[in-house]
Amino acid sequence: MAMHLSVTPETTLCSGALTATLAPAAGGRITSLSSGTAAGETIDWLVPLADAVRAAGFESTQWPKAGCYPLVPFSNRIRDGRLAGTQGRVQLPLHPGERHALHGVSQQRPWHLEQHAADRATMTYVHVPGDHGWPWAFRAEQGVELDSAGITLSLRVTNDDREPMPGGGGFHPYFPARFAHSLQFDARTVWPADAEFLASTPVPTGPADYYASANALPDVECTRYYGGWNGQARMAATDGPAIELLASSALQHLVLHRPGPGAYFCVEPVSHVADAANLAAARADTGWRVLAPGEAMTCNLRLSVSSLSRQANDTPRATTRDRRHD
Repeated sequence: MAMHLSVTPETTLCSGALTATLAPAAGGRITSLSSGTAAGETIDWLVPLADAVRAAGFESTQWPKAGCYPLVPFSNRIRDGRLAGTQGRVQLPLHPGERHALHGVSQQRPWHLEQHAADRATMTYVHVPGDHGWPWAFRAEQGVELDSAGITLSLRVTNDDREPMPGGGGFHPYFPARFAHSLQFDARTVWPADAEFLASTPVPTGPADYYASANALPDVECTRYYGGWNGQARMAATDGPAIELLASSALQHLVLHRPGPGAYFCVEPVSHVADAANLAAARADTGWRVLAPGEAMTCNLRLSVSSLSRQANDTPRATTRDRRHD
């Protein structure tokens, strides 16, 4: 069921020149991540939430395309909103304008600010079974830690139900269009998206989806689902500012999305491919998880930022296969 989410009160974290704002009541969102430069410029590393949305809030099924929010207890779409549970088929609410369920439950519900210090905070969400159609009880804890060079996000999802709970998770950041000038990541496979943005049978990454060497993201609509990702990515603007992502091993899938020309883009580290809830019946490589009662899934994501341009011969770390562990 849709509900109105308030953005205020926001919580501010600071470290060095870097500032982040959080809105626990608005789905556990990070609403901005920015820094000031010696020249007096403000760099927005994430698309900032608009002031009008900050003041008025938003309907939970019509969330703003800004900031970053956790994807719990699933990422992306579930075909027809239907998935298998131990007690039979489960029917989730369909997203308005679509025939499928979309982007989990928790980002459409208020979180609670559990702990808060100058440079870190913890937000929690306790799911009531049946809310928004999700029948399993679970608890999610999201940690946000800021330092002078970036931000680290951690996510822990615990099955508090008496039955096994399927699902997964990840993070959904929105990046300003300026960083689409240079994009680099290494993934072995791509799951082509169909006309309804559901994943189809994976194929080896080909020329159209090749970012192992830095390339500009085409300035057109695109949605790609990648598997076998090594957990690292880098994006950069023409004038030097750059962002590097480092994800833990639980996040082996990656969503690349751009809604159209000149728009923001999303590079989403996630644990499973779109519609894994149904694809997992025939495949073992979807990333879909089933948590036993009391079992927890953990993952984390590091965003490192730099406002200085790199030398042309400075190879980004995303070309390596090293990765961070859970």
